[in-house]
Amino acid sequence: MAKKTKNRNKQNLKKAKKQKKRQERIRKQSLSKNAASLPDIEDMVDYALELMDKGDLKGGEKILDTLQKKFKHHSHIYYGLGVLAAFDQNYDEAIQNFTAAVQILPDFVEAHYNLGVVYQKQLKIPEMITVFRRVVKIGEPGSEVVHHAQDMLRKLEQQIQDSDGIRLDEYMKGFQFFEQGMEYMESGNWEAAIAGFSDTLRINPNHTQSYGNLGICYASIGKIQLALEAFDKALESDPNYEPAMVNRKIVQSFEEGECLGKELKTIEYYKDYPLKNRSFIKEFAADQGLLPDKEQSGQEN
Repeated sequence: MAKKTKNRNKQNLKKAKKQKKRQERIRKQSLSKNAASLPDIEDMVDYALELMDKGDLKGGEKILDTLQKKFKHHSHIYYGLGVLAAFDQNYDEAIQNFTAAVQILPDFVEAHYNLGVVYQKQLKIPEMITVFRRVVKIGEPGSEVVHHAQDMLRKLEQQIQDSDGIRLDEYMKGFQFFEQGMEYMESGNWEAAIAGFSDTLRINPNHTQSYGNLGICYASIGKIQLALEAFDKALESDPNYEPAMVNRKIVQSFEEGECLGKELKTIEYYKDYPLKNRSFIKEFAADQGLLPDKEQSGQEN
């Protein structure tokens, strides 16, 4: 028994030495100016990811930068850069790199999965759903990433069912109408925008942002009573929805038929404010010069 254990330990030691030699070879290749034939790129990206996983972000970044200079458009290099950006919580950059990876290699399952994870962190739920569904479709059944994607989709569907009483497909359809409404609103096509947000609310009557946007659209064409009712619905859905609080305060002084007529500033409230511990009301007041001097100077710092 002791002899078998000794032999096993020797085998493990040999494996560890081989792995160490392999890592050293990859490290030298990755930092060499004459580095890497194409088949070695994936190995070097893997090594960079190993370094990052161990906390050596600078080491991983150095390898990836060297690779990108020599091989500008390679799916695995973009993937590694996406992981690096995600480690740094630079999620916009991570999305750009993972997207570039899957554009080059459409069936790159790990890149799709990590893209979905970043969308989740940014509260971009419809985008996350689309990507995780892609992972389930192209991934190997029973694999770890497929299992995680399926589990996330199941949990999300249950959450949406519990909160809004609709299925995942209905949620996605409502999001399509909402996106159409946003496009129309940003171009000043108020009637078409109203139709889009109304379609969203027919599918999901709890969609706070659609009520808030309806209020803006109605106020922009002088339908003040309908605007106030829409803002009230938004606040009934979410009493802490700051844009509706601000917009209602502005519009309530208008006469029926008077139009809002202000330049529209589009925001992603839930992503840009509560998630980042920012106050929409406070920032709006600062922009309008409504804060006391002391508080304004503090805001600038």
